[in-house]
Amino acid sequence: MNITINYYMLMPFLILTGGIIVLSFMGVLNEKIKHYSGVIASLFLFADLYYFVKLLPQLTYRSLDYMNGMVFYNAFNIYLSILVLVCGIASFVLAEGFFNKEEFKHPEFYAIALATICGLLVMVNTNNLINIFVGLELTSIPLYATVAYFRYKEPSVEGALKYFILGSIASGFFLFGIAVIYGATGSVVLKDIMIVKKGDELFKLGLLFLMVGIGFKASAAPFHMWTPDAYEGAPTPVTAFMSIAPKAVAIVILVKILYIAFPDMFILWEKAIFVIAILTVLIGNLGALVQNSVKRMLAYSSIAHAGYLLMAIVAFSIEGISAILFYLAGYLLINIGAFGSLSLLKIGDNDYVEYNHLRGLGYKYPLFGVLLSVFMFSLAGIPATIGFVGKFYIFKSLIVKEQYILALIGILGSLISVYYYLKVVVFMYMKENPEERNFEFSFLTLSLLVVCAVGVIYFGLFPQAINKLAILASKVLI
Repeated sequence: MNITINYYMLMPFLILTGGIIVLSFMGVLNEKIKHYSGVIASLFLFADLYYFVKLLPQLTYRSLDYMNGMVFYNAFNIYLSILVLVCGIASFVLAEGFFNKEEFKHPEFYAIALATICGLLVMVNTNNLINIFVGLELTSIPLYATVAYFRYKEPSVEGALKYFILGSIASGFFLFGIAVIYGATGSVVLKDIMIVKKGDELFKLGLLFLMVGIGFKASAAPFHMWTPDAYEGAPTPVTAFMSIAPKAVAIVILVKILYIAFPDMFILWEKAIFVIAILTVLIGNLGALVQNSVKRMLAYSSIAHAGYLLMAIVAFSIEGISAILFYLAGYLLINIGAFGSLSLLKIGDNDYVEYNHLRGLGYKYPLFGVLLSVFMFSLAGIPATIGFVGKFYIFKSLIVKEQYILALIGILGSLISVYYYLKVVVFMYMKENPEERNFEFSFLTLSLLVVCAVGVIYFGLFPQAINKLAILASKVLI
């Protein structure tokens, strides 16, 4: 049997594989070359970004399928791929400023990060459950390593251990779900599973295990336990990446599985997502209320944001999906900004990420204070920011579908979040600082934060550009 390899379809993965090999070998080179490892790693991401941006206009109303869904490109998948790559580039910029303070010159870190991004792209650009699982593992295993990268710090090791144990259990659930689905339908291709339309107990059990496995990865309650410790222990640029890209991909994979393979079982999975979304919003917001660390507060709030995204899945409409895609784009700008700001609060190998450490910083570092305030306002959903527009689209999609209870709980959760987000601003401007600390801010990181803050406000006032892309991408899914 002759097998023709389509290198054009595999190009994004080949580029990143090349990057992983190059960065791995850079570890044995001299110090001057190692210093440019972040730049070189970013070039590989830019090459992938160019590929997807060039591909997007061609896939407005069609798709590219290779090997029966093993590699599948359409506007929906490309939109998410671009978000993942932009998040990766932004995280590398944060990493340069963050690690330089520890005189960190380990190209291996970027090789591991590229492997994670490659896994995310595999998950996004496929309609095959086996390929999704392969991408899931390719994403997860390097992430465990990056969380524990500061292996001499106890929180890093503790967070990575919890993440590894619970993540492994989640992978087991997901793999068992695939096996059960295959046993019930004889296929692992999403569109083929829909055609078979099995409705027996085995089929339902498979769907349940798939949802549990993805629930862990998305930090959805009650599978969220690993999130605060892993986020706190990981280097802050890694936390920024973890809070956006893997979570976004997990939510989107759940959407694809439910909408493409199980649309006829909407009544069944709607009830499960309904309950999980409410629990996630409430646990995330209430947990964030009692934190003393801003980093842990953001970790809990990321759980709440996963809840808002899950709510939009229940809408089961183009409006709901486009709201998810818009929200993810906005969340990228905001969270890179918020965690990027925290990454600046570092002296040597000490991180100053508690509320008390923010006392008086708004006056001492005016630009830093303004930037962090913009990100907190946007996370809280204050009007004229992209965070407000994102929540508006999600709640609107719920109200249109008469999901009033979900909309009300979502709004209640947003109101609760105003307290702990604005608490950051209060500490920066209304609390005196008893201790003098002088932080050195990286110009590169500050520049990125300014770009994010401008984007948060600009797209909060003029959201049409992103919204049109989100609607376009949503139409190919439903």
